[in-house]
Amino acid sequence: MSIQATPLSLFKANAELQLRIAQLMRESGHRWLEAAQHSSATGISETTSELQSLLKAEDWQSLASLPAEAFMRRIEDRMSDARSASDIAIRNQQAFASGLQQALEAWQKAVADAMRADGSSNLPALPLQDIFKQWLSVWTPPGLDAAQAKGGKTAQK
Repeated sequence: MSIQATPLSLFKANAELQLRIAQLMRESGHRWLEAAQHSSATGISETTSELQSLLKAEDWQSLASLPAEAFMRRIEDRMSDARSASDIAIRNQQAFASGLQQALEAWQKAVADAMRADGSSNLPALPLQDIFKQWLSVWTPPGLDAAQAKGGKTAQK
């Protein structure tokens, strides 16, 4: 490769990085959309169930006890929903961060290869391998081993 090809190689490396980041953003958006759809479907199901129990009430006394029962059920459901939303947020952030790290490592390699191709043998070291290590450790859910965290492969509930 000649020195004239270096700018094109650098441009391609940058374009590939931008493409990968756009793909990561799209994938993250899809995961959030799926979570929202699941939450919406659950809410509709709960409301339908509560309305059906209202229709089955035989007398005023049983009808009057339904709101208290529904309230306690709703509180329990909301606590579970909050935990699920937190788990989803952590998994989504972990997957995005892991993909971003891989994209930046690929970009670093492509830039280094382009620079070496034009004869630059004295390139500064860019230690991207460890740049996210500390940050990613915060987003690793309990019980997830390091191999799963790096790959961003977790089973969604």
